[in-house]
Amino acid sequence: MRSLLAAAALCLSAPALGADDPSVLRYALAGDIDSLDPHWAYDAGSLFVTDQVYETLIDFAGAATDVYEPRLATVVPSRENGFISADGLSYAFSLRRGVKFHDGTELTADDVRYSLLRFMLLDREGGPSGLLLEPLLGLRSTKDLPPAQVWELADKAVRLEGGALVLRLKRPFAPLMSLLANFAPIVSRAHVAAAGGWDGEPATWPRMRDPLKEQSALYARANGTGPFKLLKWDRAQGVALERNDAYWRAPAKLKHIVITPTPDGRVRRRMLEHGEVDLAPVERRYLPQFAGVPGITVQDGLPLFEENAVFLLNQKIEPKDNPWLGSGALDGKGIPPDFLADPDVRRGLQLAFDYERFIAEGFQGQASRARGPVPIGVWARHDRMPLAAASVDAAKAAFMRAQKGKVWAVGFRLPIAFTESRGDWRLACRIMKERVEALSPLFVVDCRPIPQSQMLDEFRARRLPAFIYRWVLDYPDPHNAVEPFLHSRGYFAANLGYHNPRVDALVEAAAAEQDLTKRKGQYHELQLMASVDVPAVFTADAWHAVVRRSKVLGFVYNPITPYGSLYEVSKLP
Repeated sequence: MRSLLAAAALCLSAPALGADDPSVLRYALAGDIDSLDPHWAYDAGSLFVTDQVYETLIDFAGAATDVYEPRLATVVPSRENGFISADGLSYAFSLRRGVKFHDGTELTADDVRYSLLRFMLLDREGGPSGLLLEPLLGLRSTKDLPPAQVWELADKAVRLEGGALVLRLKRPFAPLMSLLANFAPIVSRAHVAAAGGWDGEPATWPRMRDPLKEQSALYARANGTGPFKLLKWDRAQGVALERNDAYWRAPAKLKHIVITPTPDGRVRRRMLEHGEVDLAPVERRYLPQFAGVPGITVQDGLPLFEENAVFLLNQKIEPKDNPWLGSGALDGKGIPPDFLADPDVRRGLQLAFDYERFIAEGFQGQASRARGPVPIGVWARHDRMPLAAASVDAAKAAFMRAQKGKVWAVGFRLPIAFTESRGDWRLACRIMKERVEALSPLFVVDCRPIPQSQMLDEFRARRLPAFIYRWVLDYPDPHNAVEPFLHSRGYFAANLGYHNPRVDALVEAAAAEQDLTKRKGQYHELQLMASVDVPAVFTADAWHAVVRRSKVLGFVYNPITPYGSLYEVSKLP
């Protein structure tokens, strides 16, 4: 297969970009690039690319997840400097002047306002728009109200006042700064309109809502203000970026970046070993093979803001024409739609799983048992929370209580789905199967590997009884960890039938609370409640590792942007 380096060289009409060229950084990713539209994209690979091309109002300071630096804003808002109101309902951003987009046009305050409106109003199915819709408009979706009312709310929430951008919230939302540092990049209104996208007028936005991927205006084009600009994108071969020499800060040290999709972990390992790429994510099982390899640097023990290998349990399974239910009854040949609504069934699964074995075999011991939905490294994680130990006797007792003894008397057949390409999830399912089936000859766990696309389709249709998945935090705040799993309108809970009114109220109160000490206590309580209610079985929190050629300098790992910002990176000959 023709290499992307060759393709990039052809685009440049320059000599081939050699493997040792210090001006070129070569990066191999596990996944491909889904879209270049920064308001549509929501996958790690696409966001990594758009982060190099576009900028937000503020950004994280280096490796910090709670300290910010201004980007297209000139000052980081705070209560101390008066840019955040005392009641937490108003945020003002003074805007940088003299910044130019890659096409040479100047950034305006109108572009900034337009960009935040477009981020919310694009509102594609399964996309990131809801991250801002909720705190600014009090909506989960633009479909919650008629278009005219949605626009009225948006128009009031995002304003230009004296050349500054002012955000007015429906209620206090403590995580707003961390959210803005990672999302809502600024685009050119004129460029989007010229590409057939939204022109920014209130009457036209409903026509651009929830577009198909290829129909979003910036799907295959880019025009940001960031340190790199788009040179070429090929879905199969990857992305080539070139330095923006007109960048408002000092130009980047690298001239070109080549990002290649390389799904096979073994291939990424070999490419690093042979110097064909400079950086790549590497599966933990391959890390020992880099020990002592000349020219390779391994950074291990890095925080990873995700909950991985979570058993999601559906308490309200869609029964119509659903083969996942087997017989659809509690008769040993299947399960009824409300099987997992019984807390003792969920508790039995939680108590049966062998966490130590999973950590030893799946992560070579480089992980710790998960303590609910808040991963290691995120503040307010309850590190001292008591955990129910895996116990055959306790698991048996829970299943004996379930359905007043009927579950133990007749047994069940429970299917658990997982993405077929994930070896760690396959292992987790096998461990659960072995442990549960050892409790009783009447218990059957059916591990079913399926494509991820099918997994997501079945999940959204509420047909899966149980499945293994993960949640990667969008921004480094515990709200983004607990809300998807615990709030009845959260991403997982809404589709899996979990609803505890007390939990809902506490999630909302914690998000609005301005006192960090009080917030921490609220999140500790939520993690305890999750341990008791068992809406899901959380298994292990793993550490991350970055493997790079030692010639690569200045790479800063931040767990919320694990592939890195490449502006600061340089490379030795």
